[in-house]
Amino acid sequence: MLELIDFQLCTYNPGAWRIILSNCYCAATISDGPAVHNALSQPAHDRSAADALLLSSLDVRSSLYHLGQYCGAWNASTSGRARASFHLILHGDCRVDLGTESLALAAGDGIFFLRDLPHTLMPAGAPPAAPSRGMQPLEPRQPDGTGLACGFFEFRSGLDGLLADALPDYLLLRASDARYAAARGVFQLILDETADPAASPLVVERLTDLLIFFMLRHLAARDPQAHGLLVLARDPAMAGLLQAILAEPALPWSLQDMADRLHMSKATFHRRFTLHSGTTPAQLLQALRMRAARRLLEQGAGIQEAAERVGYQSQAAFSRAFQRAEGMAPSACRKRQAGAV
Repeated sequence: MLELIDFQLCTYNPGAWRIILSNCYCAATISDGPAVHNALSQPAHDRSAADALLLSSLDVRSSLYHLGQYCGAWNASTSGRARASFHLILHGDCRVDLGTESLALAAGDGIFFLRDLPHTLMPAGAPPAAPSRGMQPLEPRQPDGTGLACGFFEFRSGLDGLLADALPDYLLLRASDARYAAARGVFQLILDETADPAASPLVVERLTDLLIFFMLRHLAARDPQAHGLLVLARDPAMAGLLQAILAEPALPWSLQDMADRLHMSKATFHRRFTLHSGTTPAQLLQALRMRAARRLLEQGAGIQEAAERVGYQSQAAFSRAFQRAEGMAPSACRKRQAGAV
């Protein structure tokens, strides 16, 4: 049987997978072995179709910025460049300071920033140090070394801003989390490639493309709004509608308004939207508005101002909606951000 992109069961063959991964697709013939857990409980052909849809929609492209190890006192960051970025921990450990929180990262972990979020990587348990002048080669490994593959990524033209505004700030891959078993298989290929003195940055970049795909597929499997957004984004007209909502979330955006923008009847628009995204226009509108509100609060806007700028006249109604969507009160979001300044 054929299993789409199952790297746990793919045999490592440098000559073969380099060619296959140039198209970010791997199919392995499996005679036996454990079944792969399907979080969405979809038939195999449905899951394959969903994967192909996401791959064609996103068209992720990564580029390496650093590949090596830091030793001693150091810090590093890819923030401030208005780009989505990633950090993969190849060996050793470190922590990433996000201002509002600090996350410990160990070998096999990775963090993917879907927007330009201020952050700093530094040795675990160490105070901030001056930025390092440069990385050392990955080999030989140093006792206090932290091996990193860091870089940037982008989606196909027109999607970067939409996905950055509507999806979580970052995705976190933990080596110890069994839910990411398939992604871990891709990460192992990255480790195998970087362990080779003749490692190809291009191969690492294409593997990272696939790793990001797996992270987004996992997000889509557990978050209906994220799944709907990723699927709708493949349609230029729907993507344009979502971008318009994010640009002006205070507009009424009735079902009729949205249907008119796409030159459809209300019934046709609602049916197509729901069929393709698995969520209703009203539900996704609410999610986009709350995401925009969170951005405003993080930038220092008052609660009433944020409410009005995303279409709410009642602060109480806005606060209830924000609590349901974000898991915290607007006041808590503001306090959390203020504490990071």
